[in-house]
Amino acid sequence: MAVTLPFRRLEPFGVEIDFDLSQPLAPSLAYHFRELWREHGFMLARGQALSMERHRELCSLLGPVLLREGEGEALSNEAGGPSASALAWHSDAAYTDHPFDAISLHALDVVDDASSTRFVSVEAALPGDLCAQLAGCEQEMISPHYTVLEARTCDQRDPVAMKRGVRPAMLENPHNGRPCVWVSELQTARLLGMDWAESRDLLHTVFGQLYAPGRVLEHVWRKGDVVFWDNVALQHARGNLEGAGRRVLQRVIVGTEGVAPHVAG
Repeated sequence: MAVTLPFRRLEPFGVEIDFDLSQPLAPSLAYHFRELWREHGFMLARGQALSMERHRELCSLLGPVLLREGEGEALSNEAGGPSASALAWHSDAAYTDHPFDAISLHALDVVDDASSTRFVSVEAALPGDLCAQLAGCEQEMISPHYTVLEARTCDQRDPVAMKRGVRPAMLENPHNGRPCVWVSELQTARLLGMDWAESRDLLHTVFGQLYAPGRVLEHVWRKGDVVFWDNVALQHARGNLEGAGRRVLQRVIVGTEGVAPHVAG
């Protein structure tokens, strides 16, 4: 009989692992760790105490850990500005040809139950008619200016962008072969081949389905929590962190190429 990690399913998706991840994983457990991520897209473990070295070792089971200046560090809300602002729904680096494969955050120092990160699955996420309308479409995606990180970008005719890219509106998740919706509230400026109002109205319809409350997993942070998620299968968002108290999250990114993201989590 194969040895597996003890876990329970979360709703509406994801799993919670009951295991001390600071301890080495036998090969069968390491394999199961990756398979849980590949199958469910989101993993949570509570009460953890992971050094950065150990955190990176775990993430390396999911793919190459990205080690570039400004990526893979502790994130704090104490500086204010973008580090504390609300973030609309997005996947990190989605506007590039190499979006991050996975992201992991570990709560080093937080006020318990004072802040959260929300997640939604974009795999098989829409009715067939909406998927048909997006299939074959391309979109202009942007990295928006740091002053408008909580806005719905498609509502602006000419949004200010730090970076721009053209990406498909639907794509296949390379981790499991499932179709994914690739438009997002924060990063999609418009669907190409449509006038601006038509694109905006279709995107509003898509977002209404994609971010419906019953589809959202909200993780409320407590010290010692660590989460791992598939950055292609899921989008994430958060509320404003002002008044949430000190919030320091250790971050590790799995990916092959880096960008300079604003913030995460």
